[in-house]
Amino acid sequence: MAAHGGKIVYLCLLAIIGPLCSTREEGAKVNQLVSTHLNEGSSVKLDFHGVKLVTPSFYSAAVADLYCTFPDDVVSTRVTISDMPRMELFR
Repeated sequence: MAAHGGKIVYLCLLAIIGPLCSTREEGAKVNQLVSTHLNEGSSVKLDFHGVKLVTPSFYSAAVADLYCTFPDDVVSTRVTISDMPRMELFR
């Protein structure tokens, strides 16, 4: 992941949200943090180590919605995800 002249910011989701990343509002909080760092020219690594649950609504608000704000190449090259547990789909 190239930082395009900026730094790489590591965001620990366990510390920011907790072990359950489940609501759209929590995802929006992460999205805002990521957006701020991308606007500053940094790359962002979202670290899910220790997180037990990620729902599709959280992921959509946190990550997928970045594609509505930034060009695809910015998100795909400057945002990485590590240690994300399998998402639970509620039917």
